[in-house]
Amino acid sequence: MGIRVGIIGTGYGARVHAPVLLKHPDYELVALSGVRPGRARAEAERLSIPQAFDDWKKMIEESALEMVVIASEPMVHADMTTASLEAGVHVLCEKPPALNLAEVKAMKRVADVKDRHLFINFEWRYLPERQAIKRLLEEGSLGDVIHVHWREARGMLDRIREAENTWLWKAERGGGMLGAIGSHMIDALHHWFGDLETVQGQLVRQIKTRRGEHGPEESTADDSFMFLGMFQKGGTCSAQFISSAIGVEPRLEIFGTKGTLVLEGNLLRIATPPSAEFKDVELPKRMDESGFPAAIQAYIHPQWTLYTELARALVGEKRDSLPDFDDAIRVQSVLDQLRK
Repeated sequence: MGIRVGIIGTGYGARVHAPVLLKHPDYELVALSGVRPGRARAEAERLSIPQAFDDWKKMIEESALEMVVIASEPMVHADMTTASLEAGVHVLCEKPPALNLAEVKAMKRVADVKDRHLFINFEWRYLPERQAIKRLLEEGSLGDVIHVHWREARGMLDRIREAENTWLWKAERGGGMLGAIGSHMIDALHHWFGDLETVQGQLVRQIKTRRGEHGPEESTADDSFMFLGMFQKGGTCSAQFISSAIGVEPRLEIFGTKGTLVLEGNLLRIATPPSAEFKDVELPKRMDESGFPAAIQAYIHPQWTLYTELARALVGEKRDSLPDFDDAIRVQSVLDQLRK
């Protein structure tokens, strides 16, 4: 039998985490919980998960779990993580890790006291193109990194304008694109280049009201952002997330003393002397995702890979690439600075 897992969260948890865990040979998904009455039961029946709970605390108490996946809104991450760790259960927590740095540090302290593993779901580290970037940097292919420019552009303005005014669009509940998308970007920058020493930026609300339960409601969270930063090891970065982009791909440019690396969409290219001509970089092969619903296939390879690494860590293997709560603390520190 695999590692006994329960999921808290009937949104992303049921849509992405559950299908991966149900197929992964290292895990046994035994329970699903949510906060909306009846939602967990309906999703558990759809996915053939044995147990369903409307009360996540009961799931932790009654399901004999070895690990909990917390895929709820950020404002409750600290309470859910702490309760799980206190019960002796390992935790994989979704990003952003919590509402602020104080909460994240407190979560880490409980994990240390209870001697339990506490991981953060920065699964995009395991995208083939990002793994290739990490390899090239470690090999010294670019020399010393001078500057990084990252434009994460999405044509999603119409979709998010019509979205329900859930926690994702409420800053006081941990919502906003800085936490949802920016946390992944910051983690990638840290993973590739080391910690950001200083940052300054701007959060933008292009859409200020959305559909609420009883009519239009104010949306307090950002839907676009930009920031500038300097790395502790040297080098600078500029990054932005644009929700209103049409007809362009996300683009990452890394400028070093020995070459330039450009990622546009999924195409990674490198230019080095003497020709300075861009050449395609071969990427690690993605797993076969055809057995999963088309709507979630883009998530499968990185999420599956993270779960594989996590299972090895739980049996005592050292997995340097696996994002833990030291990484979460470093990312949350930057999020807090940008939200001031």
